[in-house]
Amino acid sequence: MTGAPDTVQLWLVPDQQPGPAPADLLAVLDPEERSRAAAYLSADDRRRFVLAHGAARHIVAGWLGAAPQEIRWRRGPHGKPELAGRYTGAEVNLSHSGAVAMVALSASRRVGVDVQRVLPRLDATGMPERWFLPEEVRFVRAGADPGSRAERFARLWARKEALVKAHGGRLTQGLRIPLLDSGTGTSGHPADAWSHGYLVADVPAPDGYRAAVALSGTEAFRVTVGRWTWPAPVSGPPTGPASGAPEGPST
Repeated sequence: MTGAPDTVQLWLVPDQQPGPAPADLLAVLDPEERSRAAAYLSADDRRRFVLAHGAARHIVAGWLGAAPQEIRWRRGPHGKPELAGRYTGAEVNLSHSGAVAMVALSASRRVGVDVQRVLPRLDATGMPERWFLPEEVRFVRAGADPGSRAERFARLWARKEALVKAHGGRLTQGLRIPLLDSGTGTSGHPADAWSHGYLVADVPAPDGYRAAVALSGTEAFRVTVGRWTWPAPVSGPPTGPASGAPEGPST
């Protein structure tokens, strides 16, 4: 399977039912992934980890024409997983929050995806003041109620984390990048010049979640969205809603 350089394939991976982690998905994980899964104390968290990482392997394998267990990862300077070994030729990123995971693939442009659960009980005034820029703090605080403020916080956080994940840097690098009104980082600080080489766009997410994707380069891109469920394997590229050039937040 191949993809155009201006298209991101985004796969939604929902956690469909309670119970133990599917053994056949656990079997395709590598020893490090299985060790990380075993470290979770909660059965739900363990199942969701296995589902997300097993899905990522199946999706990438379908793209590259490999078996899921043949996919190999290495970690970049700040821990971002990258394809290694025999099967490369795609840029991949994974995010999971609550009962939802997302996998993003790009043919050649560096990609980052982030999904955030909207938590109305979150301190959506104190958290922005700690991490966001003043204009972003004002935007979050202008929400009419706790739910609205939590939604605005999740939307901005997803954008910033997607940007950092595409770049492969530290989260603190992205939190100071202004992403309120533009899909491109507009910081004037020399240390933030790296952010000018990426575009960020909001993408569809289930109710109660917000998500964003970032792609290297300044050329506009589109996002195709699919749904991956187990045990049904990936049979082709995703279809459905498409997202064009990045848009600023609605108020």
